[in-house]
Amino acid sequence: METIGEYFKLKREESGLTYGKISEITKIRPQYIETIEKNDFSLFSSPQILKGYIKLIGKTVGADEEYAFSLLEPQLKEGFKDKNVEDILGMRFKEEKQISYKFKKRIIITITAAIVIIILSFASMKVFEFFKFKHRGLAVTSFRLSPKIAPGRHLKKRKKSILKYAVILKGSVTKKTWVAVRIDDKGQKTYMLYPGDVETWKAKKDMRIKIGNAGGIRLNYNGKSLGKLGKEKEVITLNFPAKSKEVNPANPNPKKQKTSPASG
Repeated sequence: METIGEYFKLKREESGLTYGKISEITKIRPQYIETIEKNDFSLFSSPQILKGYIKLIGKTVGADEEYAFSLLEPQLKEGFKDKNVEDILGMRFKEEKQISYKFKKRIIITITAAIVIIILSFASMKVFEFFKFKHRGLAVTSFRLSPKIAPGRHLKKRKKSILKYAVILKGSVTKKTWVAVRIDDKGQKTYMLYPGDVETWKAKKDMRIKIGNAGGIRLNYNGKSLGKLGKEKEVITLNFPAKSKEVNPANPNPKKQKTSPASG
């Protein structure tokens, strides 16, 4: 009596199709097609799956479906006599259990990785704060180590700058005036100043300044304002010696020498 395997092999050879071509059309692996032709059903977990494969292969090679199933029926009992329902269900349960285990494993790995990242981030923040606020001599700013600037350091630099010059005079002009300045016996320079002008003069020893409009300029001597110098159009002369009884270091207001108001 002809078997399903012999019948399928005959129809495949008549159609001129190879295992690879049938696999390409039906998406069934070549080894499954070959085992059916050999009447070996050990790769199939149930008769239903086997019938589905036979239906697809038979349609591809041009086999008669009813005749193919009639050949298959007697072989099903023999081919699956050792595979009862419990075995099939057990295999499916095992497969589902493996899939579930893999899924749970992925979830555990993902959660563990997230926890590790959170812990490392928290630890990094603590280390950053430690080096920023506790480390001696260094401060961390924008992930770069830089020397700490001691409080008042900029004030020390300012004091050194002031000590370098005995006289630092800054003039802010409110009305047009002329000034004549002599610094450290280097000769006199005359300036014509206009409202909004700001001039600074520095002397290492002494300074003498003559102002043509005392009411049109305000002076700061070594960082302190001298207040109102005089009336408008009044000509005055101010002396700023480096060391003189005329200048009180606590309240540096130099001696003011007035001259007659400028004419017209």
